[in-house]
Order: sequence, then structure tokens, then C-alpha cells
Amino acid sequence: MAQLFCPSPSWDVDDFNQCIIDRYFNFWYLVIPVFFSFVSLVVSSTVRLPRFIRSRWFKTTPDYIPLDDSAADGEEIYRLNTTEDSDARISSDIDESASLLSLQFPSSSSVPAVNLNITQSLRIRKSVTILVAVILAVIHVIALIQLVAFKSPTDTKDRWLILSQTSASAFLSLYVLLLSSLNLSSRTRYNSPFLRVHDFIFYFALLFVATVNFRTSLIRSERAVSDLLAKLDFLGILTLFLICLFSPIQERPSHLEAKDGVEPNPVAFATMFEILTFSWADKIVYKGFRKALTIEDVWDLKDDCRSANLIPDYTIAKGARTMLYGLLKYFRPHLLYGFVFSVLYAIFTFTPTILVRQILRHLEDPAREPTHMAWLYVFLLLAFAIVNATCSAQALFTFRETSTRARAVIVAELYSKALRRKVAISVPDARADETAGDEVSDSAKIEDEQIDLGRVINLMAVDAFSIAEVLARLNPLIKGTMMIFISMILLYETLGPSAIAGCLGMLTLLPINYKFSRTFGKIQKELLAITDRRIQKTNEILQSIKIIKFFAWEDRFRDQLQDVRNEELAKLRTRYLILATAAMVWFGFPTIITFMTFGFYTMIAKNELTPSVAFSALSLFNIMRTPMDRLAEMITNVIEASTSVDRVQKFLDEEETQKYDQLGKLRGASDPEIGFRNASFAWGQGSSAYEFKLQDLNIVFEPGKLSVIVGPTGSGKTSILMALLGEMNILRGRVFLPGAGLVDKHVPIPGSNLVDSVAYCSQQPWLLNDTVRENILFGNKYSEQRYKHVVQLCALTRDFEILEAGDQTQVGEKGISLSGGQKQRISLARALYSPARHLLLDDCLSAVDSHTALHLYDNCITGPLMFNRTCILVSHNVALTLTLASKVIVMENGRVVAQGLPADVVASGVLGSDELLLNSIQNSRDVSRVASTVNLVEEESPNTIDEISPAAAGSAGDEGKEVVSKVTPGNAEVQQTGMVKFSVYKSYIKSLGGSTFWALVAASFFFHQTSAIAQSWWVKVWSDAMSAVETLITFAGFREPGTQTAMNISTEMFQYSATSGVQNVVMKSLPDLSVEQIISRIATGDIHGPGYYLAIYGLIAVVYIFLSFLREALFYYGSLAASKRLFDRLLSTVMRAKPRFFDSTPVGRIINRFSKDIESIDREVAVDGLSFMHSILSVLVIIGIISFIIPQFLVIGLVICVIFFLVNMFYLQSSRELKRMQSVTRSPIYQHFGETLVGVSTIRAYGYEQRFSDESMRKVDTNSRPYWLMWALNRWMCWRTDVTGGLVSFCAGVFIMISRDSIDSGLAGLILTYAITFTENMFWVVLLYASNEMNMNSVERIDEFLEIEQEADDIVPDHRPPTNWPSRGAISVSELTLRYAPELPRVIKGISFDVTPGSKIGIVGRTGAGKSTIASAFFRFLEADSGKIVIDGVDISTIGLRDLRQRLAIIPQDPTLFTGTIRTNLDPFESHSDSEIFTVLKQVHLISDLPGSTSSSSGNVEEDELAREARDMNVFYRLDSAITEGGGNLSQGQRQLMCLARSLLKAPKIIVLDEATASIDYATDAEIQETIRREFGNSTILTIAHRLKTIIDYDKILVLDGGLIKEYDSPHALLQIPDSIFKSMCESSGELETLEDLARQAYAKKN
Repeated sequence: MAQLFCPSPSWDVDDFNQCIIDRYFNFWYLVIPVFFSFVSLVVSSTVRLPRFIRSRWFKTTPDYIPLDDSAADGEEIYRLNTTEDSDARISSDIDESASLLSLQFPSSSSVPAVNLNITQSLRIRKSVTILVAVILAVIHVIALIQLVAFKSPTDTKDRWLILSQTSASAFLSLYVLLLSSLNLSSRTRYNSPFLRVHDFIFYFALLFVATVNFRTSLIRSERAVSDLLAKLDFLGILTLFLICLFSPIQERPSHLEAKDGVEPNPVAFATMFEILTFSWADKIVYKGFRKALTIEDVWDLKDDCRSANLIPDYTIAKGARTMLYGLLKYFRPHLLYGFVFSVLYAIFTFTPTILVRQILRHLEDPAREPTHMAWLYVFLLLAFAIVNATCSAQALFTFRETSTRARAVIVAELYSKALRRKVAISVPDARADETAGDEVSDSAKIEDEQIDLGRVINLMAVDAFSIAEVLARLNPLIKGTMMIFISMILLYETLGPSAIAGCLGMLTLLPINYKFSRTFGKIQKELLAITDRRIQKTNEILQSIKIIKFFAWEDRFRDQLQDVRNEELAKLRTRYLILATAAMVWFGFPTIITFMTFGFYTMIAKNELTPSVAFSALSLFNIMRTPMDRLAEMITNVIEASTSVDRVQKFLDEEETQKYDQLGKLRGASDPEIGFRNASFAWGQGSSAYEFKLQDLNIVFEPGKLSVIVGPTGSGKTSILMALLGEMNILRGRVFLPGAGLVDKHVPIPGSNLVDSVAYCSQQPWLLNDTVRENILFGNKYSEQRYKHVVQLCALTRDFEILEAGDQTQVGEKGISLSGGQKQRISLARALYSPARHLLLDDCLSAVDSHTALHLYDNCITGPLMFNRTCILVSHNVALTLTLASKVIVMENGRVVAQGLPADVVASGVLGSDELLLNSIQNSRDVSRVASTVNLVEEESPNTIDEISPAAAGSAGDEGKEVVSKVTPGNAEVQQTGMVKFSVYKSYIKSLGGSTFWALVAASFFFHQTSAIAQSWWVKVWSDAMSAVETLITFAGFREPGTQTAMNISTEMFQYSATSGVQNVVMKSLPDLSVEQIISRIATGDIHGPGYYLAIYGLIAVVYIFLSFLREALFYYGSLAASKRLFDRLLSTVMRAKPRFFDSTPVGRIINRFSKDIESIDREVAVDGLSFMHSILSVLVIIGIISFIIPQFLVIGLVICVIFFLVNMFYLQSSRELKRMQSVTRSPIYQHFGETLVGVSTIRAYGYEQRFSDESMRKVDTNSRPYWLMWALNRWMCWRTDVTGGLVSFCAGVFIMISRDSIDSGLAGLILTYAITFTENMFWVVLLYASNEMNMNSVERIDEFLEIEQEADDIVPDHRPPTNWPSRGAISVSELTLRYAPELPRVIKGISFDVTPGSKIGIVGRTGAGKSTIASAFFRFLEADSGKIVIDGVDISTIGLRDLRQRLAIIPQDPTLFTGTIRTNLDPFESHSDSEIFTVLKQVHLISDLPGSTSSSSGNVEEDELAREARDMNVFYRLDSAITEGGGNLSQGQRQLMCLARSLLKAPKIIVLDEATASIDYATDAEIQETIRREFGNSTILTIAHRLKTIIDYDKILVLDGGLIKEYDSPHALLQIPDSIFKSMCESSGELETLEDLARQAYAKKN
């Protein structure tokens, strides 16, 4: 053991002692790397041991399977997966360690081989490597032979020492030769990335040893042969190291395919130097400098960053544990890699401080070591700056890359959960127990557990980012902890026991930080909850913006949102106050600790404080300041992330759909193929008596036949379909539906091209924000013949002719650019085009007029493409749909009241005695559906299409948005390019505050920086003064023998001064005094002691701490003001935007402004801006101080600043565009996520969960590409910034050494202390400038929305209508021309008509006629291009929009309800009594009688009980019953009736009904129409109708076609005209005789 250790000290003046050199650097440090190298090669299977050893210690079964016999030399064939479709094959023995290669087994053995690209540079590298290795091996073997042969030296001990060293060197050189020879092999395993990385680490270790031996040989030169070998070893190892450094880690193939046209990521083929310095990004940096980058310029992600590759492995790692466990386990290797570099970074951070201390000690006592050592320290400042920059870049990028992966995983988890999550339908509140009114009902708990749409999107937008971000910021946590620990050690080594005082002071910071963090976490949690509410409310407003504008509710809803925003601002204010207080502590604590430590050191321990000790301690305290700041910040971030983790986990733990359990059970022999057996369902748990349930269902649907479900509104028809799809909770019994699983499990039907799967057409059509064609195809293979056939059968041919871009028209979000009928028919076409055998259609005929409904029924629902397909149809059009049905099911209050053959059910009287219904059954035709001649695989001749009449196909007649422009890429989100405009900065600066505010900010920054400088300067003044006193007295004591007392005094004084600092005035005045005068002044106190300087230092510290708080608080105050002003302006602008803006702008894009961009302004812009201003002032101060002391440095400083400027300029040009790309590509993720949440039932019905999940991952990857590259360029910039910053301390050290005879150690300490902080400050300047540029992108995006076109004024003071306007309801339309945009053609072409007061006008027409356009014109959704609309003598274009819209009422086709209660939806602003609300609910037949009224008993106990049960289940008897977002817990018909009741509550003089009763059963519709006629007989009513029966008794019918009025007269008069358009429409409905009778009766009654 004695041979392993050497005597102390290890360092001998300027080198290691001879023992260390001989035993370690010349033997053990040569053997150990070889040992670890060989073990790693064996473990990785790069080098294979003999078979008998492998069979003993290693498994013999390979992890790979030979693919064919073509592999030469026993090697296996692998596929180089550079892209998903690459067919490159290489001969390989690559193992798991080759992580940079994505390997997979090829699908066949016939894939052609592609050789690696053997370039000339590769040949040269291999040749030089083997040449150098051979030379080293030969030299060392010769040396060993010479030593053995000649037996010199003669001393046995020396001889054995030299022999062991020479043997180790020879052994090493032979091993190097072996490694080099491996590179000559053509086998891929010897050219793997693992071996390249291994060689780099191995040669790096050897280079360190060789460098030490080389330096020793230069300064000692004791052994000629050993010195020569050391020099040759250094040159050889350096050459091999440089070859490894500049060799690609993986040779690039000669052919590399790009995936989807995206350039492959170059990292896999970069050199080690490029990886360490991020030089592989040079190409795109230069490209970004020359031109604005686009998404096409951004490289593809690395294979290990793609979502599709991450999710399977993450799922395995997670198992059944929580998401947090899965993330930590899966990313453990990446986190460990980053941890290692973070620790190295923390260690090397202190090397400048240690080197500065050594330099100062040399300046204090030049005789203590040779001058070349001081120069070595100076050069090491630069060397360690490079090493530290490399460690920092690798650590930070590793964590950031892990963050990118984690975000992709979290979003995928959320999306996957959204696809599995139970449909969020809340149930009505149960009646509270009279004795326990505070108890929360079970149903309320169910509702509370459901997370609404806005909050779910917020989980992905905010929480996923927060969790991923904390992973990216683990580096400061690891580094900070290590730095604090190391600082304490170094402080103790510098100050001795006095450092304990500082350490104890730091310990007191921990509970303070903990308290701050706990409080901050609590505030953050509350803030997130309020933000959720704000985004939810914003989303609800945007989703319902049209109804809000129709009712002129903008101000009231804006006030509601502002109330939530004000709560958020109040929490933000508290948050900023905590941050400002914390900043005061963080800034002040190092100063306090310095004060405590120096005070203890000088006043109590009475130690000597030289400038080297003082400034080394100051440097350590400055180093500690950053980790202390970041540590507290990281604790806060971790708390924020833990809150987000809890929120995400709560969502992931939500109840999932029972679909797969319910429908996945095996069917018994007696069970139906499709249907229910003794089944009951509920949306909740079914425990509440007031909860709607489907009860006792026993239904068998015949496969391949048409079954129709009918019943009154709210009877449970839609719930039947949802129960079939497995979306409801099953209480008992069984449900059966084949093909309800994922699409990959669907079974083809033998003998046809159908698949045993399900297609679903929802009552409210769900469309993707894509083209019409893609919505129809819905991921299925395109067959031109089948597609055209489907389009004709669904009466879409004429629509495609009208739409500007045909079937390539973008439908917009939620189909906003299409009419209701168009959306319904596209949804129907999707189901018809699909290969699914079973179709579930929910009231798909409600949004089309009668003749279109007849066409769809004859050609779609019972047409040729429905042959052998099951169709379960919910409909209110009973007379039409029963004609060809094989079975009918009648629902009422959740129960089946009748089922069977249509004729039998009609005969039973359950459906009433409607004459049309009886006639339709009597004249019903046999079901005769023929097989489709067009399928998905085979394409028949075009004659097949002609079998369907073009006239019939083109006779669609529903309301429409007549001319719809294609949402082209020009309407896509605009991405700004270039620098953020000054106007954006100006906008934000003005939002922060006025001139007074900025004057206060400037003053606070100036005095804060001045107080920071004063602290360091005062330490210099203090230490210089005390050092000067000690020097003079000590010197005088040696000259004058009689001054021993003075010597004692001076010693005491010196001990005090040592820790105090420097006093410039004393240093200048003391040399003029004699020894006696000095002693006299010390005795009388004229020369200040350490207490004086300590007190002044403490006073400066107090001022500094106070200014820290003032500066932070002042700037945060401005930030709050800016947040409020910008949000208010954004909200006001969006609320007052023209309706067309919402037609062309997806809600997800708008939400992005209100969520991520507002969050950035609230929480990031001000913080980063404050830090940037602080950092740039610090940089200017550092350059100023160093240049003031050493003027020559000014030139170097300017050069360094130019370098920083160039780096920053190159970086910003690219990073700015990447940040914008990231913002733009983020919106589609939100939009797709929102679409999925709304249409999850449809997606699950089709079994397309995996396809939508894949699409989500593609969008996430598209967003991750610029994000990943942006942070890679950030590290590119940081590495260059750190290295350039190292030049500052290096140049400062050089100038100090040059001027060492004229500069004292105090000034040198001041210079170097500031110089070593320059790198970090300059780094933050560049980084924060870039961060501010990127953050200002949020301001820029909001400013962009502030410029959108606005509607007319709400109120025109000079043209306000009378208070009772309109009092009569007279309407005059004169030469009215309308167009959707100036560049689009006219849709209404100069029409004129008059409406007498109190008239009832029906508006009909085919698609493109202009019906809805006219309706919107009355509310000025479109401003007249020419002409005018006059109501009661007032031209509506001259009055304010609020005055207009509040006086009219409209019931739109798409019913819109808000989250809240029945009352808040009917009377949002509490202006009506309960009795008034119940009255209108009764008028629209949502309740049967008013509360409190006594209904007569039937005398039948069972019937009375059923009646009471039905009333109890009717939620509309309780005005506080909950309404979920969008009215999701009500049926479509109930939502329409709610909207009708809301409008009737206003009792308006003019009412516009836009297909307001389309989803209501015919009987209820007739009763409502009768109510409207009775209750609003004096009101003018304009009705757009598809059901001609509802308007046949109106005063007049307005027939539109092509934007022109074709007919305008009473229904009776129009029916008398043989070729009238209106009569043809009545004939198409099949009710001509009935309609003529009704028109005749109405005409006779009025005349």
C-alpha cells in the first residue's frame, strides 16, 4: 500500500512532487484508462472475448435475429433508419450502445444495400491515426527493450521504477495501436458512435496525463530519455485526440432520404467538436442571418425526440404508476447525463476564483513562486472558461431537450386521456334534503369532477409547459446546490472558522426561502385556478360570440370576464409583491453575509485580511449570489410544476368511458346482434330521482335494415344512440353493437367492401377545420367514383358549384363557413362514404328543407349505398322516415312506449292521428335497396354516376351562407418576420407608464447600481488603508529598534485591517508621516479602525437592499399596468370585431392570444425586461471600472463587445423567427385538441382514436421542431458568449501581469473580481435580449389583433331611436345590396320589399338564395353595400348597433347556451321574475304547467305516479338546474327551445326565427308556432323555415333565389300559380294537398 501513496505536500512550488509524477502520472494514470476502456468495449460487445469466456460470463443468445444468409463473416444485416421510408441497409454488428442510430429489422431481405460514404477525409483520418499509433508503439517498445537489454540505471530502485513506467507506456502504446486498428475494419460495429465517443473520452484522459508530463519535462529536464518520450507522447496523443475531436460521430451515408420533404437532423452525423460547441448549427445560423427562416428550413427532429418513438417506451416505463413516476423513470438516463455535466459545471465555476486568489497572492508576494506560475494561472482562466462553457452548454441543452421530449409525452398523455375520457355531461342537481341543505348531491360531485373544455385546453397550454419547463431548469437546481456547497468549503479554506458565520447566515435564508416558496406556491395555485376560469369564460364567449352580438350583450359579457380578470390581477399583484420582497432578500443576503463574515473575521477572530483574501471571499460571495437567487426561483418553479402535476394527474385519473367494457363482452346465442337487453342507462350514477335515465330497454335492431327512433323533444332519442355507442353509464342489463372498437380491430364483411364497424352522424354536425373533401373522406382512401356518387346522393353538387373553392373549401372551425344544412349533409356524406356497415344517424334531416329531406331519404338513407347496411335513424320527420323503415321505436321520458313495424305502431295511435302520417304508411313502398355499384376499392364506369338524377342532386334547399370564400393559406395565421418592430416596444413601454414612471425607474436603477459599486469600492478602500498602515509600521519597526510598542500596536491594527478593506485617502497620506506620528494617530483614534469601515459597509448594504426592493416593486407595478391595459384593449377589440373575423379566424388562434400570450405578458415580459436592464448596466459598469484602472483594456473591451454583438446578431436573426414559428405552430395543437374534445363521441364511434392521436403527435412534432432548434441555437450562442467572456478575465489578467510592478493587489483584486463576473453578466445580456425579443413576440401578436376591423359604434348620440322603438314593426327594404367582403361578389342583389306591422313573413329558398344573409343584415352583421333597411321610419344604418340589436330578437339555427343555470341562460342579467321565466318555458312547452298550479288527477295511481316522476325528472322546473358548457347536458331540441324562450322573454316587436325549431318534433313545433301566433300577434315575425307547414298560414312568403326576390305574396296566392317556385317546393315535400288546405283556411280567415 505504501507504493500507492505519496508524502505531502503533493504540490512542490510549481509542479507536482516527484513521487506523484512517477507513481501516478507515469504508471497508474496510464494503466487505469486502459482498464476502463477495455471493460467498456467488452460490456458493449464492441470487442468480443474468446468463446469459452463468453459462455461462462455472458449470455450466448444474441439480441438480434439473422435475416438471411447473405451476411458475410457472420455479421447480421440491419437497416439504417435515417428516415421512416429509408431502405438503406448496412452490414452491422451494432448493439444497444449505438444510441444515435435508429435501427429496426427490415421487412424483407430483398432491400438493396447502401454503402456508407467513404470520403477522402475519412481515408486520411484513418491513415494518420494508424501511422501515429505505430510510431508511438515502436518508440515505446524500443525504449523498453533498450532498458531491459542495457540494464540502466544501475540503482535497483530507480531501475524498477523506470522499468515499470516504460512498461506501462509500452503497454499503453500497444493498446492505442489496437484501438486504431479497429477503425480500419469495415465492420460497422467498429465504426459505431459508441466507439467514437469511447475513443474521444479515452484520448481526452490520456491527453491530460500527457500534458502534465510534457509540462514537467519542460520545467525540470532531469531525465533526457523520459523527457523526450513525454514530448513525443504529448504530440502523438494530441494528434489522436484532435482526430477524434474532428471526426464525425457517425459516418454519413452516401444517400439520405428526407421525411416529408424536411431536411434530416444533422446532429447524428456531427463531429465531437461540433457536438460540444454546437457548431453543427452554424449552417442554419448563417442561413437565418441571410434570410428569414420558414418552417420548411427547420430540420426534422431527432429520432429520439419524435412523439411516435417516445410514447411506446414511456408507456412501458410508466406501467400503472402516475405520470410523474413515468416521466422520472423514462428520462432517468437523460437526467443523469445532464446531472453529470451540471456537477462538472458547478465545480469548474470556481476555478476563476481560485486562480484569481493565486494571482493576487503572487502580486502580494512575488517571491513565493516563479512568475511563470502566475502566467499559467492567467492562461488557465481562458482554458477553464472554455471547459466551463462546454459543460454548461451540454448540461443546459440536455435538460432542455429532455423538456421537449417531456412536453410531447405529457400532451400525448392528455390527448390519449381525452380520447378515453367519459363524455362530460353533467346531471341536474337533486332536490336538496330539507334537513341537510348544505350537503352536496352526488350529481353535483359528478359535475365538479368533470373538467370543462377551457380548463382541459389550459392543462395542455399551461400546465404541460410548466411541468416540462421545470425539467429544463433542473440545471440551476443541481448547479446551485453544488455551488453553495463548494462555496462553503472554499470560504472555509479562505477565511477559516470565520466562514462559519457566513454559513450560518446562509442557513437562515432557507426558512425564509421556504416561507416565500410556500406562499408563492399557494398564490400560484390560486392564480392558475382563476386563469382557468378566465380562459374558460373567454372560450365560452368566443364560441358564442354571434349570439352575444345578436343580443348586444358584448358589454355585459366583457364585464363578467373583466371581473375574473380583476381577480387575476389582484393575485398577480400579490405575486409580484412576493417576488419583489424575495428579490430584496436575494439581493441583500449575500451582502449581509459578507458583512457578518468580514465583521467576525476582523472584530472577533482578529485575522489578517489581505486583498487576496478579501477579494477571493467577495468573488465567492458573488458566485453564491446567483445560485441562491436561482435556487429560490427553482423551488418556486418546482412548486408551480407540482401544482400542474396535480392538476394533470387529476385529469388523468378522471372516469373513463365504459364503451370498450360495455361493447367488448361476448354475445350469447340469444342476445341480439344490435340492441339492448333489460338495459338501463344514466349520464351520472343513476342514484338521483331527478336524473334523466333510459329505463328497461329491450330493443333488437335488425342488421342490414332501417330502424327509426321517434318521440317528443327530450324523450331520450339521442341518448339511445349514445347508449348504443357505450357513452352512457350502464346501470343494469347489456348493450350490443358490433364493430365498436378501434379501427384496426374492424372485421371485413365477406363478399362486400364493407367493414363490421360503426359510422355516426351527430345531431349537431361535428366537422374538422379542414377542407370539405377531407371531412367527407375522414381518413379513408379516396375513390373518385365513390366520392362523386356520395356527393350527388347527399345533394352537395350544387353547393360545390357555389363554394368558391368547391370541395377544397376550408370549412373553418366548427364548420363556421358553412350553413347548417351544408354541415349536416357533409356529416351525412362522411358516414355514407365510410366502409362502416352500421350507421347511426341522429336527426340528420332537421337542418334541410322538405324536398332536400326527401332526396336524402330516397337516395342516401334508403339508397343504393345503403344496401346491406344497418341504419338507425333518429328523426322528427315521422311521416317521411317511416315509409321504408323495417322497425320504429317510440320514446317518451326515457322509456320505450311502443316498437314494432311502422304500420302496427301507427295503428296503435301512439304517434297520433296525423293525416299525412296515415297516408304515408298506407302508401309506403317496399324496401328495395340495391347494392352499391361503387365501392372503396373497385371503380366502375362513369355511367354509374348518371343513374342518379342531376336535377334531384342539385335541388338542395336549405339556408346557406351563399358565397363562401375559401379559407386559403392567406387566411392562415400570419407570422411576422425580421426584428420586432420598434412600434411594438413603444406600445409596451407606453403601457408600462408615462414619463414620471420612467424617471423613477431610471433613478432606481442608477442608485441601485451605484450602491452595488460602492460596496466593492469600500472593501478596496478599507483593505488598502489597513494594509498601508501595517506595511509602514512594520517597515519602521525593523529600522528603529526602540519602537517595539509601536510594532505591537501595528500588529493589532494589522489584524483588524486584514479583514476590513482598503482606504485610498489613508494610503496616500500615511507615507508622509513618521513612525511616531503614525503611532500617535493610532493611539488617539485619528486613523479609523475596522469598526468604522464595517459600519459604513453596513450602511451601504442597507441602502442597497432598500433600493433592490424599490426597483423591483416599481417595475412590477408598471408590468401590472401594462398587463391590464393590453388585456383590456385586446378584449375590447376582439369583442367589437366584425363577425367575419370570427368566420375566418379559428377560436384556437384567438384563445392562444388570451392564454399563452397574455400569460407571457403577465409573468415573463416584465421579469425578463428588468433582468436585462440590470445585466446591461452591470456590463457597462465592469467595462468602465476595468478601463478606468487600465485604460489599455478599453480597446480589448470594445473588440470583445463587437464579438458579442456579432454573436448576438447572428443568433437573434434565427431565434426570433424560430420563436415566431413556435407560437404559430402552437395554435393548431390547441385547435386540434379542442376539436377532439368536442367530437370525441364521433371519433370513438368511427374507431379512429389512433388516427387522431397520430395527427396530434404530428402537430406536436411540428411545434417541437422550431422549439428544439431554438434552444439548440441558444446553446450555440451561450457557448460562444461564455468563451468570449473568458477573454475578458484572460485579457485583464494579462494586463495585470504586464503592469504588476505599477498596480497594487487591491486594484488587481477589484479588476479580476469584476472581470470574472463579466461572462455571466454578458451572457445574461445576450440571452435576456433574445428572450425579450421572443417575449415581445407575444406583445406583437396582441398588437396584430388590435388592428382588426371593428364594427360600427354601439351608440350614435346624434341618431338615437325613440325609447319605444320599434313600436309598430313596419319594415321597408329598399334596393338592398350585400356582400361578405369588398373583394367578393354580391350575395344580395338590390332587393326591395315591405312588411306591414304585425305581419308574419316566411322566407324560403334553395341553397345560395340569401335567406340567412338577409336575416343577418337586419342586425348589421353585414353592412349594406348599397340600399337600406328602414324599421318604423328609422334607417338602421344610422343608429348605433346596441340600439338596434337590443330592440330586435333572433333565434338562430345553432342554439347557443352558456355554462351556468337555466335562469342565467334565460335571463343573464336578472331583469325578469321567476314567474315570467316559467311562463315562457310553458309557452315553448319545456314545462307542461306552471309551478304551484294543480293539475287534475287521472284517478289512476300508476299514471299519476308516472306523471309525478316525469315532472321530477324535468329539470326545467328548477331554474337553478345546471347547464354545462354549450348546453351539453340538454338535447338539441331542448337547446333550441331554451333559445326560443330566451328571445320570447324580451317580448320584442320584431322577431327573426332562423330554423329555430328544426330539431323539435312536429307536434311540439306546431304548438310553439301556435303560441307565437297567440302571444306575439302584434309582433312582426320573419321566419326562415324548412318545414313549410310551420309558415303556410303566414301573411306572406318571400321566395329568394340567387340573391333576388323571385316571389313575394301570400301562401294561398303563390299556390295558385302553377309554375311558382313555392308550389314546387310544396310538391317536393309530399304534403301539397295538406298545405293547400291550410293556406286556403288561413287566407279565408284573414279575408
